[in-house]
Order: sequence, then structure tokens, then C-alpha cells
Amino acid sequence: MSIIAFYLAVVTLGILSMGFQMLGSRLLSPHFGSSIDVWACLISTFLAAFSLGSMAGGTISNLAAPARRRSQLVCALATVVSLAVTAFWGRALLAQIETALTTPLLGVIAACLVLFFVPVTALSTFSPQCVQFLAQRGVAPGKASGLVYGVSTLGNIAGVMLTTFVLIPNFRVSTLLDVWLVVAVLTLVALLRFLRTPASP
Repeated sequence: MSIIAFYLAVVTLGILSMGFQMLGSRLLSPHFGSSIDVWACLISTFLAAFSLGSMAGGTISNLAAPARRRSQLVCALATVVSLAVTAFWGRALLAQIETALTTPLLGVIAACLVLFFVPVTALSTFSPQCVQFLAQRGVAPGKASGLVYGVSTLGNIAGVMLTTFVLIPNFRVSTLLDVWLVVAVLTLVALLRFLRTPASP
């Protein structure tokens, strides 16, 4: 049962990440529209966050236990705090950015960095650590990587489809951002518990 819960947490990571991108597009739209330029900035921000988060997570997974636990806690707190900023103050920050940066492209880039880059980067640090979790339990590294990223990608697909076709048409974006925050907290608590469980000898 515990391994099923682990994979559910990995799926939820994927849902949170790509679902957040769809919510992000709805946040940006009233201020910057939904042109291909906006989508290019949004997608590029998420890809950069995935890249940096994956590299940081790989480094964290190889730290000594005390430093690894501290780093995991920092990443979890960074995810939660930055998601809270987006959920509670995102629209106000967007209004300020739109006023301060009259060049639309600069405004979109700044908005994406301020609202989305930190939470997605911090959240992405956990995927390589999930690979390490499986590898330490006897799963071959290549297979562990394939399982984690494959399952996470299924979560990405579910996040896009569920958010776009079910959640956004039926709920306010502000409400969904609150839900994202709560689900992120629960998922990260579960992941921290998994990742800090010693491997059986």
C-alpha cells in the first residue's frame, strides 16, 4: 500500500505542475491577453523551472542525510510560500507589474518569473529525489527514472485535461489556486515522509 501512496504522490506532483500552468494562463489573460507571445513566455518559464528544479533535486538527493533533510524542508517551504503568494496576492502583483512595465513582453516575462518560477522550481526538485528513493530500494536506476518521470508525465496530462476541461469552467481561478495550495501541502508532507524513510537493509 505504501508504494501505491508513493506513486499517487508522484502523479499529484505532475498534476500540480501542469495544472498550475493552465491556471497561470488564466491569471495572465486579463492583464496581458492569451496570445502566442504570452504562451511562449509561460511555457518557457515552466520549462526553465523544470530544468533548474531537476538539477537542484539531483544534487539534493546525493547530500548527506542531515543536509538533504534541511534542503527538502527548504524546497517544501519555498513551494508552499510561493504558491501562497500567487494564490493570495497574484492579481495585485500582476496589476503592479502591468503598471510598472508598459512594454507587454517585459511585463509577461516579469509576471511569469514572479508568480510561477519559484513554486515550479521548488516542486520540481522532488522528482529526482523520488528516483533516488526507488533506486535505494532495489529498483535499477534507469527503471526508477523511467517510472518516476513516466508516472509524473501521466500526472502532467491529467493536470492539463482536468484543469482545462473540468475545473476552470466550473470554479473561480482564485478558488482553484487555494485548492492547489492545500493539495501541495498534503502532497509535500507525504513526500517528505517517504523520502525520510530509511531504506531496508
